[in-house]
Amino acid sequence: MKSVDTSVLARFILGDHPQQAQRAVEVLRDPVWISFSVWLELGWVLSKRLGLDRTMVADMLGTILTIDTVHAPDSAGLSWAIERYRAGADWSDMIHLISGDGVADHFATFDHALAAQAGANPPLRIETLN
Repeated sequence: MKSVDTSVLARFILGDHPQQAQRAVEVLRDPVWISFSVWLELGWVLSKRLGLDRTMVADMLGTILTIDTVHAPDSAGLSWAIERYRAGADWSDMIHLISGDGVADHFATFDHALAAQAGANPPLRIETLN
């Protein structure tokens, strides 16, 4: 199995460089690993660098996650993060929460908005610091 970079996923989903997009399609025909850091960066590239709207970014992330050959550290957690992002949450904060699930028992932050953005059932209890 190959571990893939953000650039491979961006070329795959955007198709903006035809040769690279075709190569990305070929790579994703076989099993691939997408780390949390690549998911984080892909969300940033699509939203901040390219300026795509939240719904489009969430749809693109969800499309990649549902590809049969894609393996991720926590597919259910990523689905949750995508839906929280779609609802207005910060993408990187949601990735931080799911990446600590099963390792930590809570997530400490000074960001009081994070708890509201994470919704009623975050993967980690959120401790807002003062």
